[in-house]
Amino acid sequence: EAIAALLLSLKVRKPSIRYQRSSDVAFQISESLYRLTYCQEEGLFSTQRGSCEPLVLILDRACDPVTPLLTQWTYQAMVHDLLGIRNNRVDLSGKEVVTKVPQDQKQVVLSSQQDEFFKKEMYNNYGDLGIEIKNLVDDFQEASKMNHNIQSIEDMQRFVENYPEFRSKQGNVSKHVTLMTELSRLVEEGQLMTSSELEQEVACNGSLKSSTFWSEVCEVIRDPRVKQDHKVKLAMLYAVRFEKEGETVSRLVSELIDAGVPIVKANLVRGVLDYGGQGKRDEDLFGGSKSFFSRAQTAVKGLKGVDNVYTQHQPMLASITEQLFKGKLKEGDYPFHAQVPQVSSTN
Repeated sequence: EAIAALLLSLKVRKPSIRYQRSSDVAFQISESLYRLTYCQEEGLFSTQRGSCEPLVLILDRACDPVTPLLTQWTYQAMVHDLLGIRNNRVDLSGKEVVTKVPQDQKQVVLSSQQDEFFKKEMYNNYGDLGIEIKNLVDDFQEASKMNHNIQSIEDMQRFVENYPEFRSKQGNVSKHVTLMTELSRLVEEGQLMTSSELEQEVACNGSLKSSTFWSEVCEVIRDPRVKQDHKVKLAMLYAVRFEKEGETVSRLVSELIDAGVPIVKANLVRGVLDYGGQGKRDEDLFGGSKSFFSRAQTAVKGLKGVDNVYTQHQPMLASITEQLFKGKLKEGDYPFHAQVPQVSSTN
């Protein structure tokens, strides 16, 4: 129903529907969408709604269990992961927040609809974000100097007129500086750069053996500075990468428990294989040169110390989408719903 509602809001024709053949859930959703758009509510999706003929591709998250396990370095993702956002609000009043927070910013709104800076930078990476926040502070300082240079009645009137905007900009600058300061503290104290670099190596280097990474993975798991959730995610990633190799899972679970991770959390290592292990996936995610995860981004991103080593991973969805737009997505793996007319994938 949510997909149908989106199609209605876009005012497009009945969709052509493709789904991931290996997933029963994807097929069931495609079947339900077909019944809703071609049978039950056919009148709402009449051909008079426009010339655009959409293609809906339904995938199963289990086909790529790796992407959600990797540490993300964009502004929005870092705030979600390290601080938490609920209803577009970030709570900075907790005891775990060490950064000195102004009293009026114990809870801040972080919305792309209300905050132009956040709208512009929400998908920017951690390194480049530091530069942009510095530029934001510099611009505000320049504006502040101009407001202090009041020498006439006209200057005073101009200041009074601009004062609400000035106060709003001051609050916005203070908010982002506070968030960036706290994020930087959490990254440093939690050894996130060390664990993230290891995550990328495990995910992207399809030619190396498990023994290459084992000691480093154990070091991160045993490090008391690394948060439990990041230890578990690294262990889950390692298990997905090397699930064929003997006692890997049992050894990982034992290491986590020895490091003080609760048994329930440690057993998520087994759970991720039940959900998205090799038997649940079509693609060999780590199969040498053809691996989705062996392709590194060539652009170097960010400030000193935050470059492409932390952003090598390319989600499988990126490759699937590229193949779809080029008309090369295999119909055997991603068939059209049998009862739906086929349209060009470039529409």
